[in-house]
Amino acid sequence: MPDPASHHPDMFTIKGNTLPRLWWLSPWSTARTLSSIVAALKTQNDRLDLALRNAEASRLHWVAKAERAHAVALHNERVIREMEERPRG
Repeated sequence: MPDPASHHPDMFTIKGNTLPRLWWLSPWSTARTLSSIVAALKTQNDRLDLALRNAEASRLHWVAKAERAHAVALHNERVIREMEERPRG
C-alpha cells in the first residue's frame, strides 16, 4: 500500500482546514502560517498557469504543422493529377 504522506517533490500539502482552537493567543504565528500557505498556493498557481500556457502553445504548434502537411499533400495530388492529364507527345 502506498504511503499517503509521500508525494511528488513539486507538490505541496496543507494540513488541516481550520484554525487551531486558541489561535487568538498567538495571532502572529497564525498569520505567518496563513501567509506561507497563501505563498505556496500562489507559487503552485503560477506553475500550473505556465504549464497550461505551454500546453496550449504546443497544441497550436502541432495543429499548424498538421494543416501545413495537409496543404502540401493536396498540392502534390493536384500536381500529379495535372501531370497525368497532360497529353504525352
